[in-house]
Amino acid sequence: MKILVLDDDRDFAMGLAALIEQMGHEPSVAYDCKTARALAGSLLFDVILADVELPDGDGRRTCDGLRIEGASQAAYMIAMTGRSDLGDHDFPSFDGYVRKPVTYDLLERVLEEWRIAAGLSRRPRVGKAHVAQEADEEAEQRAVT
Repeated sequence: MKILVLDDDRDFAMGLAALIEQMGHEPSVAYDCKTARALAGSLLFDVILADVELPDGDGRRTCDGLRIEGASQAAYMIAMTGRSDLGDHDFPSFDGYVRKPVTYDLLERVLEEWRIAAGLSRRPRVGKAHVAQEADEEAEQRAVT
């Protein structure tokens, strides 16, 4: 599966991308809403894991927009938050949410739930993680090891 991770905490985002890659999926990383909109608007992602609070906007509003237009409208969107005061009603555009920290077991369960719901093959696609820098910087790709 192709998975977009949207989180401004670079260490967390890269760690999550490494877990996703270990599971045999193709992660891409965006550190801000603007870059996430550009990536998900032009590339087809199966899953989007989005932080709620980002410096340049709200991950919930970003995913609201992605549901309306772009290549990833039908992506399985999961909100990620460390806030304990948010619940089901706070994520209307999302298919679900998880509380941080996101563990390997939790991530595996979420991705397996989506794979089954989407009727996707269990055969993993292995590739390199794509890391998008802020929109005004040149995009670069890095292998996650």
